[in-house]
Amino acid sequence: MGAILTEPVAGSVAWSGGELKPDDSWVYQLGDADLLELEAAISASRARRPVVELVTRDDFPLRALGSKLTEVAARLEGGRGLFWIRGFPVERWSEDDAARALWGLGTYLGRAIPQNARGDLVGHVRYEGLELSDPRARGYQTRAAQSLHVDRCDVVGLLCMKKARSGGLSRVVSSIRVYNEMLARCPWHLGMLYAPFAIDMRGEEDPGEPPVYYRPVFSYYGGKLSCGANRTYIRSGQERVGRPLNAAQSEALDTFYAICEEHALSMDLEPGDLQLLNSYVTLHDRTEYVDYPESERMRHMLRLWLAMPNARPLAPDFGTYDFAARRVVGIRA
Repeated sequence: MGAILTEPVAGSVAWSGGELKPDDSWVYQLGDADLLELEAAISASRARRPVVELVTRDDFPLRALGSKLTEVAARLEGGRGLFWIRGFPVERWSEDDAARALWGLGTYLGRAIPQNARGDLVGHVRYEGLELSDPRARGYQTRAAQSLHVDRCDVVGLLCMKKARSGGLSRVVSSIRVYNEMLARCPWHLGMLYAPFAIDMRGEEDPGEPPVYYRPVFSYYGGKLSCGANRTYIRSGQERVGRPLNAAQSEALDTFYAICEEHALSMDLEPGDLQLLNSYVTLHDRTEYVDYPESERMRHMLRLWLAMPNARPLAPDFGTYDFAARRVVGIRA
């Protein structure tokens, strides 16, 4: 276990949902000029690269919008860690066009990395007929409410294609604000959260590999505080290695999540909304939802996991499972 940060983190990164307003510092509405440029880039990329995942930045020219995305990348790491781009016309786009738009924007932010054992680079977040009671199911494959968590990437992008019939609200919280609150109110719990926990792989490990990897909830390294919380997978991971959470660990995690609830922001993502989150300073989840009976109307999100060139340094013990390397590594090792 490395150093423990004993001072609160200052700046806009420590926001609270109750205080956050939809001003122009974290919300951007695409204008007509943006959409013209974006649709021209979609057409150009289709002519050059029939396969979306092979499109490069050169294949997806965005002169004006590209410079704005450079600023978005800077704010994701140096600002709130949250950005909302609105107005993608997904209702009139094909699924391929929407995937190209998401992928193309991603090339201006970072490098896409696999999201699961299947190697998906553009992920589809929708109901796959699974329930969380299945030890191999992941939350995004179900309609159940999720626990606030981080994804195994620097930045996660989620583009709303279709909303659920009811429910399915996105929730985001600043893990840095939660840290500051714990430091002020119950600092004795923080040491416990700096120790590594077993994180359940939920069956996505290779045959013969351990069913978990290890990571702490908080890590302070290179002058940056990072968070890696996932209560659901921590609990099941600790059980899988035969070391269920003890009373002190449970109390520390429960306190962390109780404070998360005090500061969470609910975002009702509409079709055409793109949510971008820095995984080290935010947690996110989704409420339970009810779908439409027609398959073509069911809730559907496109997801991108990005490794960012401007991302913070990570401690060696702040590991994850890299699906491309098929091994436990640091995110950018």
